[in-house]
Amino acid sequence: MDCRDFRRRYTAYRDQHDPELAAEMDDHLEVCPACAAYDRAVREGVEALRGEAITPSPGFLARLEARIQSGETVPDPIPPSLSPWVATAATALVILLVALSLKDLMVLPPPVAAEVQPMVIAQPKILPGMPFVVYERVPRP
Repeated sequence: MDCRDFRRRYTAYRDQHDPELAAEMDDHLEVCPACAAYDRAVREGVEALRGEAITPSPGFLARLEARIQSGETVPDPIPPSLSPWVATAATALVILLVALSLKDLMVLPPPVAAEVQPMVIAQPKILPGMPFVVYERVPRP
């Protein structure tokens, strides 16, 4: 097993469902210090998330106390700077793209003329019964 395969299958190893895989992974951990460090870091991180006690490094509390006593403050972050020309060009480009998109959406195809000739009605004829009114087509001149 190589390191790439170890990291790819690490989640399944942590779930401990496959004893054959666990034996293979344990063998790799014995010979590979990089993967052993990875496993140790993940295990310590999981323990920390479970709420178990975290042991600070030696001298941490002394350094923290010294920083608090010195009154050191965290500097404000430096905002990213952007050239006004670049901002103007980007805005113009966005407006142009929106305008071109709207132009394509607003252009409608030309209307198609009706192919059926309209029917000309002369005078309605009133008939007894159903239907009461009948329309006759006028012959073309």
